[in-house]
Amino acid sequence: MAETQKKLVREYETIYLLKAETPDEQVDEIKERLRGVVSREGGKVIRFTNQGKRKTAFPVGKNPKALYMHALYVGKPGLVAEFERNLKMIDSVTKFQSVKLADEVDFEARQIEADVKVTAVEDEPRPREERGEFGGDAFEAGPEFERGEE
Repeated sequence: MAETQKKLVREYETIYLLKAETPDEQVDEIKERLRGVVSREGGKVIRFTNQGKRKTAFPVGKNPKALYMHALYVGKPGLVAEFERNLKMIDSVTKFQSVKLADEVDFEARQIEADVKVTAVEDEPRPREERGEFGGDAFEAGPEFERGEE
């Protein structure tokens, strides 16, 4: 029975927000720091995705925009706590959230992918629609709403 035992780990993703004015060099330093944390804890970073500067759903730290980053990695359960502890120590990080994606992932079978930088959608002003006197035609009565004789 010379069967080799697979090293089974969990797969996680963490999305973290950086201040919008964070320079690219500092973004790369943060990625390398987090990559070091994962490897030190016996895990493996699959991919980092820089999703660009976007408007947040609500102001975070009085800033309406943030730089969205996504980390995909595999490792043992204690890895997430150490990853988040390091995120808390970085001043540029405003928010983060980690999610377990899968249990019992084969560590050796999961291949490392190249980091991705998504080009952010330009904040171009959209042309406004022409509206009626009261902001639209939402209250115009159609034939089904017309009053009949009473």
